Order: sequence, then C-alpha cells, then structure tokens
Amino acid sequence: MGPGAVIKIKLMRLSPRKLAPGSALRAALRQLLRQVLRAIEKFPQDPDGQAHFVRTRVKRLQSLSRLVPHGKVWQETFLEPCRALKDLFAETRDATIVQGFAGKYAPGEARHLRASLPPDLVEARRLAEGAVDLLADDPYWVKVEWKEIAHRAVDTYRAARAAWKEARRGNAPDEAFHAWRRRVKRLLYQCEYLGGRARLTRFIRRVDRLGEVLGDIQDVCLAEMWLKKQESLRVPPDLSRSKESLRRSALRLAPVLLGSRPKVFRQMLG
Repeated sequence: MGPGAVIKIKLMRLSPRKLAPGSALRAALRQLLRQVLRAIEKFPQDPDGQAHFVRTRVKRLQSLSRLVPHGKVWQETFLEPCRALKDLFAETRDATIVQGFAGKYAPGEARHLRASLPPDLVEARRLAEGAVDLLADDPYWVKVEWKEIAHRAVDTYRAARAAWKEARRGNAPDEAFHAWRRRVKRLLYQCEYLGGRARLTRFIRRVDRLGEVLGDIQDVCLAEMWLKKQESLRVPPDLSRSKESLRRSALRLAPVLLGSRPKVFRQMLG
C-alpha cells in the first residue's frame, strides 16, 4: 500500500458520517496541514520528493476547502496562503520535470541544467501555520450540515462536466484539457474524502484513471513546450501522436463518469 492510499484511508476515517459534518471537514483540513508541516521539516533530506508531497497535499487542501458551504470570504482567505505555499515549491517541481525531459530527449545534457533555488522554508512554515490558524474553533463549523457539503460536491461535478464538454469540442486547445484535468482532480479529492457507498467507490476508481490519462496529456504538453524552447532540439513527431492518442482515451473514459446529470451524482453521495 502506497503513501497515497494511507492518506486516503485516514481522510475516510474523518468522514462526516462519523463526526459532525463541519467538524469532520475541519479535522481533515488540519490533518493535511500537519502533513505539510512535517514535509517542510523533511525537505532538506529529500527536496524532490517533499516538494511533490507538499504540492499534492496543498491541492487536496484547496479542493476540500471548496466543500465549505456559504464560506466564500473564508475560502478566499484560506486559499491565499495555500496558493503561496504551493508556489514556493514550484521551482523545485519544475526543475525535476525538466531534468526528466532532458534525460529522455537530450541524454547527457541534464548535468548542464541549473539547479533550482531552495524554497524559503521559514516562509513555508509561516504560511502553513497561518492556514492552521484560519481553522480555529468557531461555532460555524458545528452548524454545517451534510446536505450543504454534498451540494458543494455536486457543484464540483458540474464544473468537471462542463470542462469535459469544452475539451471534446473539435480542435480543442491544450488549455482545455489542462482545465479539465484540474477539475477532475478536484472532483477526485472531494470524492475520496466523502467516501461511503459502493457506487461512489467505483466512481472514484474511474475518476482516478481519467485523472491519470489527463496527467499524461499534461506531461506531453510540457515536454513539447520545453523542447520548443531548446534551439538545438526538435520535437519528436511521436509526441504529437501520443498526445492525440491520449486525448482520445480520455474522451472515451469521460461519458461513463460525466455523462449523467448532476442529480445522479448527488444520489451516489447518499
């Protein structure tokens, strides 16, 4: 069992079906922030791995915070340090990606690439601790009802569905698939947290698979962009063919997930 599976299980234990819905959601956000703080401490020993870990946990934080009902002002306040925290580790992440491209498309050239500057870990801790403070005890959390959280998840499903419709248009740009991927990942993280019924479990597996394919498309797009910036390298024709094949795969996977009306998805939530 990988670390991702462990985190999913831990989040499921905090399901709003076992605690008051708002309290459970706040507890899940706090748990993710504790994981972020531990990763920041471990960063010097494993920069690439911990940078990836921080960014994925922050993305989960952003996704789950959007389940908070009637909290638009709070969300924007909470998302601000989350975005800044994710950006602090972006250069380390980008350097890892570029090293991978160089190793694959320009063997022997990777050693000439500039090492990324380390993130400001003091600032990273400050941002994470500030986000924790925004989860302070408040009577509001206790009043949050399950149906309100479910309604927010339906909004996420609706947004993923709309992004799919944009991506399936003829000659859709790469940006359309990137936007679709972001919304699918948000849907995945929220469904993993909500957990529960067998139909939703099957749905989660399928969303995860679609997210992987859309992630592969994004990797190909990034490789194309990087190669186009290198004066001495050309973009291999198989990259374009690979992207088209992946696009077709994603569009084939989508109807069984996103073809239903939002009210059908709501029924899965129980």
